[in-house]
Formats: sequence, structure tokens, C-alpha cells
Amino acid sequence: MHLRTLKKINAKIFISLSIPPTAVCLYFSNYPDEWIAVLTVYVATVIYLIMFAEAVYELTAPYTEEGYVSNKRKLAFLFIGKIVILISAIIFGRQIMGSKIIIPVLNYFVHIFVLGASLSKAKK
Repeated sequence: MHLRTLKKINAKIFISLSIPPTAVCLYFSNYPDEWIAVLTVYVATVIYLIMFAEAVYELTAPYTEEGYVSNKRKLAFLFIGKIVILISAIIFGRQIMGSKIIIPVLNYFVHIFVLGASLSKAKK
């Protein structure tokens, strides 16, 4: 599967903006068990955000690009896959962290804004 949104995400900005909030989450977590949960939710969040950006692109491309036809199977896979990944990571984190799962969930919300800040504005 070819992901066009990976070309639009500035990796340097994304990584530099995503590491500080994740480090804060790790600071408030107990080593090593809760760190595993926080990092698992972090990896799931990054995968989720890439799939989300690609799904939005796939939805909007027929209206912005002449002659583009949206792939319905890819779109279904992206929407179902991103929900399954995120829910699985949160359930895994809940098993390890208990009520402190709010720490990686807040990190997830911060990363939504990080993704928005790291998207390049130029059309590629």
C-alpha cells in the first residue's frame, strides 16, 4: 500500500515536536512496566496518525485532484485498522497502568496537534 501522506509529513518537525511530550509522559510513569505501556501507546499513536492522515487524503483527493478515484477497500482498511490499533494499545496500556492510562491518552491528543504542525503546506 502506497502512503502519499508520508511525503507530506516533515519527519524532522514531527520527531522534534513529539519527543518532548512523550518524555514528560515517561517522567510521570513508573519504570519499566509503565514505560512499556507509554511507548506502546506512542507507537500505536504514530501508526494511527499516519493512517488517519492517509484516510483523510483518500477522502478528499477526488475533490482536489482531477480524475482521482478513491479506493474503497483501502479506505475501509484505514478506518477499521486505525481504530483497532488505537483501541488495542489503550486496552494494553490499561492492563499495565490501571487508572494512570490518562497519561498516554493525553499524549495521544497532543500528537494530533503535532501532526498538524508537521504537515507541509506545499502540494506534492
